Amino acid sequence: MITGYDTARATRDLENKLAIQITGLTKLVLLTAKGGIRYYPAVRDKLQMEMFVLANQMISGDITADYWQAWLEQFGKGSLMADASQNPGLVTYMNSDAWNRLRSRSSKVVVGRGQGNYKSIDGTMRFSGGGYAGVDLEELAERGDIDPKFKPTPPTFFLRVAIQSNRNRILQGISEVIENFPYHRYFTEVKD
Repeated sequence: MITGYDTARATRDLENKLAIQITGLTKLVLLTAKGGIRYYPAVRDKLQMEMFVLANQMISGDITADYWQAWLEQFGKGSLMADASQNPGLVTYMNSDAWNRLRSRSSKVVVGRGQGNYKSIDGTMRFSGGGYAGVDLEELAERGDIDPKFKPTPPTFFLRVAIQSNRNRILQGISEVIENFPYHRYFTEVKD
């Protein structure tokens, strides 16, 4: 005769199965993200995977890159960068000390800075001689007159693409765990 249900054990076992599945799915997204990096290869080595279980109610797999070039890879650079609707940090960046005040907010073309010290996007202090103040550096880089690092890059949205391209696999993997979990094994019964 069934007398109850061992909810604590069922919950623990289901969470463990989900955590294993989510870990595998997060690794899949991480590998896909690494494959989507085109302009800043060093970002591949900076991507990290972390797993969290929050108060036994949520299992989360995060992919992070604590590296400034990951932002450039994701959202682009210069005149080709994603606009504020697609780049959640753009407005903050444009209002920070790292934004060149001679640069157009609408076209976002990279231009030379005035003479003096400035804080670069990577957070380091640098000095500009001011010789190219207000000059379109993207055009000069495109012609080969200056370092090609000043060329614009389009956004790759490598993290967004990695998640979207694996969306069905993620949903299917989690569904399989939930649908195939042996819930019936956790009923308790009195033995005769």
